[in-house]
Amino acid sequence: MKKILILTTLLATLALTACHQTEDDIFTTADITLSGGDTIQIERVQATARFTDLNAKRTTTSADFDNATLRVQLLRSSYSVTVEGIVRYRNRQGTTQTKRMRAYTNYVSFAAKGYNATTLNIIFME
Repeated sequence: MKKILILTTLLATLALTACHQTEDDIFTTADITLSGGDTIQIERVQATARFTDLNAKRTTTSADFDNATLRVQLLRSSYSVTVEGIVRYRNRQGTTQTKRMRAYTNYVSFAAKGYNATTLNIIFME
């Protein structure tokens, strides 16, 4: 009787661990790159990005920009993305300027396993 109980417990444990989804399958790395077009070269971004999951209505924020690129870990899904803050850039004449900016998209898919990337065009607020 003890052997049957132990065997049943082992089989149940094996079945439960074989069926769970790993965390790697549900998360993805997403890169957001801000672009000012051909006329400016972005030097630094100090902004907050807000990712709203269009399916679950869950919001994630991040402000960890490296130059003009932000890398975040997100659940694989479709998102609307809003970026608001300040950008320092160099124009064609070589003059450095700082302005308030915004970038937005109402739909971007970050559904691929592993890595996703998109580029958003900035809009100057002043």
